[in-house]
Amino acid sequence: MKNGIFKRLFKTISIITIVSVIITILFSSFAVKQYFLNTMLEETQIKVKNLAKNIGERDYSINGIIHKQSITSSIIQCYDSSNDNMARIYNCPGKINHDIFSEKDINIALNPYMSTVLGGNSIKRMTKLEGLKEDVMIIGEPIKRNYKIIGSVFVIKLIEEYESSLIGFYIVLSVSMVLALVSILVPAHIFLRKLYKPLNDVTEAAILMSQGDFSIRTKEYEGDEIGKLAKSFNYLASKLEENDKQAKLLEQTRRDYVANVSHELKTPISTIRAVAETLNDDMLIDIIDKKKYYSMILRESMRLQLLIKDMLELSRLQSGNVSLKKSVVNIREIFLDTIEKFDVIADDLEINFIKKVDIEDTLSIFTNRNRIEQVLVILLDNAFKFTPIEGSVTLEVKKKEEYLEVIISDTGVGIDKEDIAFIFDRFYKVDKAHSSKGTGIGLSIAWEIMKYLNEDIYVKSELGKGSDFAFTIHYK
Repeated sequence: MKNGIFKRLFKTISIITIVSVIITILFSSFAVKQYFLNTMLEETQIKVKNLAKNIGERDYSINGIIHKQSITSSIIQCYDSSNDNMARIYNCPGKINHDIFSEKDINIALNPYMSTVLGGNSIKRMTKLEGLKEDVMIIGEPIKRNYKIIGSVFVIKLIEEYESSLIGFYIVLSVSMVLALVSILVPAHIFLRKLYKPLNDVTEAAILMSQGDFSIRTKEYEGDEIGKLAKSFNYLASKLEENDKQAKLLEQTRRDYVANVSHELKTPISTIRAVAETLNDDMLIDIIDKKKYYSMILRESMRLQLLIKDMLELSRLQSGNVSLKKSVVNIREIFLDTIEKFDVIADDLEINFIKKVDIEDTLSIFTNRNRIEQVLVILLDNAFKFTPIEGSVTLEVKKKEEYLEVIISDTGVGIDKEDIAFIFDRFYKVDKAHSSKGTGIGLSIAWEIMKYLNEDIYVKSELGKGSDFAFTIHYK
């Protein structure tokens, strides 16, 4: 994001805060100034009232009475009832003098208010007079003696005196607002930085994810929306990583499947073709040799047929289109029938076949007879296949509280630890050269059948010490 959001947010907050501070300063300055001037106007009016009262009650020098009043920075002008000048005091050194504000100018400025004051009314105004840059206060009071109006007194007072008193307030207000501005913007900057970091982390992580790296994770912040966002992002990343791994595994499985199928099909087809070409070219004369070659074609054809049958069977099981119906079966009969078949195989292979099937004849189990027998045959066939001459294969049935545990043990080559996790994968062979007999699909079929029957199948093995394959058959 290159701090884009951070800069925009901080800029917006700064502008809003600065504008708010400026408005506060202007409004406060105006409000305080108006309040202060109105207060001063009231106080000055009281002084002018006292001045008018003193003039009306005393006959001695008006100038002496005026000089006793503390009305600074002002012009005090007194008129009689005929509007003739009675006295004038200039009390504005350097600001108002005869050169820039003459008697005529004063009379013109006060003329609009004379009739009002001589009528017995008071006036107070804040206005601007021609010839003066500063605003002034004009306050007028009637002079009364024995309840009769004998004249008027006016005070023209410079507002500048009061404004200079406000400078200290303006300075304090400005400094306070600057400090307030700093106290707002600094925490805002820190907060936005803290807010920006997790957002930036999520953004950078999202960019890496878009490039295919799903292992990236962001720090999870607790208790706020940013934390929820980080948790949601990490959850999404974990799901995408899992899906990516599954997709890669699926692709690798597909490649392995094609390679294994090709390999398994190649051997019998190549054998059949080679033998067929030999027979087709009449290269064999001896009838015994011909029968031998015909037997090879038959054997490889049967192997090819078995491979295709197992592939179709596994495909049906994995597609979910197989319905395995359960019924009550005599489990002892299944074991006895299977044992009878493999007794012959054991004698032929010179392998010791040990049977530990001590279950009562009346034991009935709710399962699928054909599929249980199929799994039993697959595991026994696998055990005999990897057990050498004079080795042993053991079929043991253990009664548990809720199920039977069927264990097929052999003293064959065993399975390496790294291969155990994949032993039930289709076409997976411990013999990486695929030179061993079998299609490599049998254990996968057994796994799928057990899954359909809601049973467990597992293996324990150690390289060079044989293997123990086991599965469960629940009573109900």
